[in-house]
Amino acid sequence: MNKLKYIFFDADDTLWENEHFFREAEHQFALLLSEYTESDGIQELLWRKQEENIPLFGYGSKTYLIGMTDAATEICGGILPVEIYTGIKKIITGLAFHEFRLIDGVVETLEALHRKYKLAVATKGDLSEQMYKYRKSGLEKYFHHIEVMQNKTEKDYIEMAGKFDIDPKDILMVGNSVKSDIAPVINIGGMAIKTPHEVEWIHEKMEMPVSDRIFIVKKITEIIKIIP
Repeated sequence: MNKLKYIFFDADDTLWENEHFFREAEHQFALLLSEYTESDGIQELLWRKQEENIPLFGYGSKTYLIGMTDAATEICGGILPVEIYTGIKKIITGLAFHEFRLIDGVVETLEALHRKYKLAVATKGDLSEQMYKYRKSGLEKYFHHIEVMQNKTEKDYIEMAGKFDIDPKDILMVGNSVKSDIAPVINIGGMAIKTPHEVEWIHEKMEMPVSDRIFIVKKITEIIKIIP
């Protein structure tokens, strides 16, 4: 780690809260459709529609709008009532402009690290949404760059390393998702720090790989002790 040029940070649920708001949106969606079917079936169908739509439309609340519309249309028998569509738009608007909350300890951690290292955000999702959250966070002063990636596969990280003129093995990624922030970085020879978050998106679930290049912390401030 002594040769690090950059430390990369995930954004959603690493720097600021995100998944809580999607779970609340799903709860509101289930209530909206509750007179048509059981709530468990609504949740499962929405997840399935999301998995179908992500490869086509990417991540973010706009894709969630499409997924909810697709699910609701199927639940309602192929014809989407106006009041249901209006309700979905209201849910998505609330999701896109929800209350902003930083993860506890983030400011303290960035304040300590940015004096010694160049820090960069490496996130995935809708460009306009991620930039909106980044600017609203008040964390811009700590970061040298933000990279909004289409996805977080091994190929994406290798391309990112090229942009930053570093070897992939010199990537140090800090994030909460094993699938997006840990496994692909480890697979290309880099290092990763796994931060905690109590809510995990089903799309991101994956077993932790075994590697001595993975560090697991119970709170984000602990990485100050790991990084020299």
